[in-house]
Amino acid sequence: MHVQNLELFNQQTAEIFAVLWDNFPVPQVITYEKFNAALPDDYFDQLNSPEMKALNQLRSVVEGTFTFLNENGYIQYETDHQTHFRNARLTEKALAVLNKKPEALGGNETMGDKIISAVKDGTPGVIAGAVTNLLSLGVNLVTS
Repeated sequence: MHVQNLELFNQQTAEIFAVLWDNFPVPQVITYEKFNAALPDDYFDQLNSPEMKALNQLRSVVEGTFTFLNENGYIQYETDHQTHFRNARLTEKALAVLNKKPEALGGNETMGDKIISAVKDGTPGVIAGAVTNLLSLGVNLVTS
């Protein structure tokens, strides 16, 4: 796995959770544009350009992130595979994890609020730490 892909996954996961947590329980539309991965109008004219190859790689990471979060029971969504993910919503599992206030992290702020803070902070290390903590809590929730 490319380190860059993992960094993108962490960033995208944090942004997805932040939007869905902030707006729960209202289903959301999340566009590829949010991740700087929207197709330009002249996409087919420059299909083989290095820029479009890079864009396609980014889009595959976005789609992979949504798929991973869905397959592991964190989110539900529908997609048109072109412009957006619609009816995106947290699952009960994600809600349980995002509502947790881990003692190890001070115990006074929910994981959901930590994710929102990490996204606002924008530091990749802070975001990666928040996502790792969140997914670890999700695994512990299933195994306990």
